[in-house]
Amino acid sequence: MKNIYSFIAILIALSFSACDIAREPFQDLSDDKVFADELGIEAAALGTYALLKKNEFMRPYHFHGEFGGDNIALSGSTTDALFYMYNYQHTPTNGHLNSLWSYCYKGIVNANKVIDKAQAGTPRLNHVIGEMYYLRAFFYFNLVNIWGRPYTQNPSSNLGVPIILDAEPDADNLPPRATVKEVYDLILRDLLEAAELMSEFKRIDSEYNIYASEQAANALLSRVYLYMEDNEKAAEYATKVIESNNFSLISGSEYETFPTMVPEENSEIIFACRALKDEDDYNWYAFGGMYATIDGVGWGEMYASETFRDLLDQNPSDRRHKFIDPQFVDGDDYEITYSYDKASPVGSKMFQMYAVTNNGGNWEYDYNGTKTVSTEDVNGNTVYFITEGENISGKTYVKLTKKMPVRQGYPKYFVIKCSNQEGQPQLFSPVISRLAEMYLNRSEARAKTGNTSGALEDLNLIRERANIDTYTDVPAGRTLLEIVLEERRIELAFEAHRRYDIFRNGLTLDRRYPGTHDRGANPLLTVPSTSPRVVDYIPEAQILAQPNLVQNP
Repeated sequence: MKNIYSFIAILIALSFSACDIAREPFQDLSDDKVFADELGIEAAALGTYALLKKNEFMRPYHFHGEFGGDNIALSGSTTDALFYMYNYQHTPTNGHLNSLWSYCYKGIVNANKVIDKAQAGTPRLNHVIGEMYYLRAFFYFNLVNIWGRPYTQNPSSNLGVPIILDAEPDADNLPPRATVKEVYDLILRDLLEAAELMSEFKRIDSEYNIYASEQAANALLSRVYLYMEDNEKAAEYATKVIESNNFSLISGSEYETFPTMVPEENSEIIFACRALKDEDDYNWYAFGGMYATIDGVGWGEMYASETFRDLLDQNPSDRRHKFIDPQFVDGDDYEITYSYDKASPVGSKMFQMYAVTNNGGNWEYDYNGTKTVSTEDVNGNTVYFITEGENISGKTYVKLTKKMPVRQGYPKYFVIKCSNQEGQPQLFSPVISRLAEMYLNRSEARAKTGNTSGALEDLNLIRERANIDTYTDVPAGRTLLEIVLEERRIELAFEAHRRYDIFRNGLTLDRRYPGTHDRGANPLLTVPSTSPRVVDYIPEAQILAQPNLVQNP
């Protein structure tokens, strides 16, 4: 690879030919022929969508946003480089991140070419050009969130990523890293232009949410403004989407099984990357395969974390329990499980299990003789605790379940929110934006601007749909922002939001729960938002290709 531009230029033609709509060899056609009519322009634009749904982009995109948060726990070790996005022991040779960087810029150059070659005029062509502005903004948003510090931390001086706007990149023109603010400014310009260009033309309903649209641009604008702490604008654009009346929250059993639905049948989806049955099933190598083994397909190594499950379990009726699939051993054996503090490193934890039997309505376990599991009522829920056992100090709350299989000492709490579309174990159409996020964006923005009643109103729509109690006021001892971010954590779990939600709010990632993030030299159990590890190293291959790129510390 001579440099980033030549690498992208070589692969851009391949992305054009990736379109399944027309299998002509676009790489053998001149630009004049490709862009001669609307059909050719649309086919070229579809090449950008093809890049978006490539596993080389979508897998590391998901890994970074979700595996860097606190909703998940890796059981045991892995040789996959995703480990370094999970445990924050960064390396400049991470193949996943190099792939993500490359595919983002390939998508950007594809979009640049369509924007440059297509002539705006008809609503249909305007829409296609608007789609390219949207996708370019989306690629840049991912790049700047991974390799630039959060916007709230000196965006005018912190470095983001190089900005490339050329349709035909010049191999001798190697732009340096733009600042975070400069990249965000471009993203905003692109999304505002995208929304305007896509305002006059609407695709047929069966395709509306699997392509970019005016409301997809508004939804991403809401997120971008939220990341910038421009809360008035974040709320404004969330409201635009909500009041468009193009989307509605799904409820009941439909909500509990929405990952199995195709996006076109889900009224909540604003934009999703459509995976086609039998064609786009990456099986073991789909990112859902890391969360669960389904019908023998998938690694099933990355489980729902203890702290996430504890939060979810505060409301046993919460419909979102359906996205977690605990595995049980055949038979009628039961056990209690709790976590305890390990000796090293300080703050790390491990699981302890005891087999239990039911004796006349009392659950009993053996620890230096027969002991009884005690119960108490907490907010109307029966919880279990013990006072004797290995590593016990005082009252210790436990989970009482059927006996679970373990992997290297970690009980298997599979996550199935990214699997089972159309009955295929690891098929899934990744959700980029959905209506629930808009209510949560607006709730967070309202919380930060002092609109308590408005924030609770939006929050309660999500809680009511989840079949849990709504708030009449902010609970004692809590802040409004805390309960909003808590609800956001549960609702948007496993959708690649959590890492960014923590750090953009100046919070500390807390990994003081069982998981193999405590392995290796100097493990990070907590990561403050100011840590150098919040941003990744620029891939070494890109530094070698473009020596004027400044490496992150």
